Amino acid sequence: MESGKFNYESVDSAWRATCKVLFGREVGSLRGFEPYLKEAMLPWTVTKSSFSGKDVYLSNPHYEKGARFATPDEAKANKQKTFSINDIKDIDSLFRVASENMVYCGNKVFGKNLNIELVDNAIDCVDVYHAHNVRNVKKSAYISHVRESEHVFGIPAFPKIQFSIRCFEGINAQRMFESFYTNYSSDMYYSFNCSNCSDCMFGFNLRGKRHVIGNLQLPPDKYSILKRKLLSELAEGLEKKKRLFSICDFARMNDGIALQDVEPGEPIPTQPASAGVQRAFSETTKIVLGAEQRKIEDFAPYLMRHALPVWKVKGKFGSKTYRLDMPLVKDLPNCCLCTLQEALNNNRPYIAKSDAELPIRALAKKVSQKAAITLEMLEGSCRDIVDVSQAIDSTDIYCMWDCTTSTRSGCYTAVIQSQYIFGGYLRALDSEFCINLYDSTKVKRCFEVDSCSQSNSCYFCHNVEGCEDCIFCCNVKGLHYAVFNKELPKEEYLRIKRMLLDYVNLELSKKKRLERSVFSLDKKMG
Repeated sequence: MESGKFNYESVDSAWRATCKVLFGREVGSLRGFEPYLKEAMLPWTVTKSSFSGKDVYLSNPHYEKGARFATPDEAKANKQKTFSINDIKDIDSLFRVASENMVYCGNKVFGKNLNIELVDNAIDCVDVYHAHNVRNVKKSAYISHVRESEHVFGIPAFPKIQFSIRCFEGINAQRMFESFYTNYSSDMYYSFNCSNCSDCMFGFNLRGKRHVIGNLQLPPDKYSILKRKLLSELAEGLEKKKRLFSICDFARMNDGIALQDVEPGEPIPTQPASAGVQRAFSETTKIVLGAEQRKIEDFAPYLMRHALPVWKVKGKFGSKTYRLDMPLVKDLPNCCLCTLQEALNNNRPYIAKSDAELPIRALAKKVSQKAAITLEMLEGSCRDIVDVSQAIDSTDIYCMWDCTTSTRSGCYTAVIQSQYIFGGYLRALDSEFCINLYDSTKVKRCFEVDSCSQSNSCYFCHNVEGCEDCIFCCNVKGLHYAVFNKELPKEEYLRIKRMLLDYVNLELSKKKRLERSVFSLDKKMG
């Protein structure tokens, strides 16, 4: 991933092609739009290698100051400090050696990648620049948590999207700009909560609609004429200012909006978990830690200490709804937010026929006076979803932002195709029976692991692949019964594991939390 080998022109060419598809013409080089697109990404960290001073790009913002960082080549070459397993007599000596040996690796890539730069946790990507947590992505830049997509720019989280700029949440979409919570749709501009729609500008809470401006249905030929005019205005604005008004700017065009109306409100959880989630939490602690813990609500502050915040606020129509600390939508005023059902009930035309002729900003201001915006999504078959802002085909989920085809999980940020996941950050993918899981894929029965894949029964590990029964390992592949990257006789490994889990279970039972984590190994309990 050396900068001298990266072909920036390939990504710039993809940007120009995307703008031509969306706006009918190019609006300038990608480099000029970096601040505008970068602000859409979920948090990341750039630090310096502890070995060479090179830039290390990390998809997780939770690493502590003073930790050691490395590029993949440096991490592979780094030799663990020598130790004798017989010197590990108690939990303090165990964590002391762990903190001395842990090296966090950035710029991580997996599978087959070609022409990528400034990326971390990238899998099978081509022509990708400045991105993290991406899988099967092509010709894209300034994106995070995107998979199976191409020609996308400024996307914080969205699977299966093409030829789009600054969009957030949904699935199976193409040719979209500043559109959100939109599924199975195409050719959408400044739209929110639409499904199975196409050719909409300022479309809100629509289902199966075409040729719409401000929720007003238009004849196809009339829509086509107005669309060309409005896209020309958008292209001109982008070319001149290198940015356009955002969906949050749009919401504040409403004359009744107070600038200070962004108070967080009440953090989730606000309700008790379902019986199914309670059972799943107890089962998971028993399987992973060897001792059963009960009543997940008591552990919620601990499990969610690294999760992205979600709050309940009083919305547009007086009901409690969700607001998120997420790029592109975090500054939406509370008084324009509403529940999903309220939004679907508020999808009537927002403008008169004559208003459709207005210039783009005047049109936006007109629509903003009536628009209802929801940060809730419920798709497919969902059951027993409590304090979750969006769910797709999921059951028994508690207290998180997003769940997709998942079950029996809680106190997380986003679980995808996973089950029995409790605590952590972004994201759990194809995983099960884990506690405090970070940016990991295809892992089972793990506790406090970060950036791991295809591994089982690991504890306090970072960037391990194909490992099983490992403790305090980092930047290795294929180890079994290992501590500090050193394989041990099974009985010695089990002695260390018992020591660790006795400590963890005692602290959780007494204090409902553990100060130490995979990011802070040298912290002692207060």
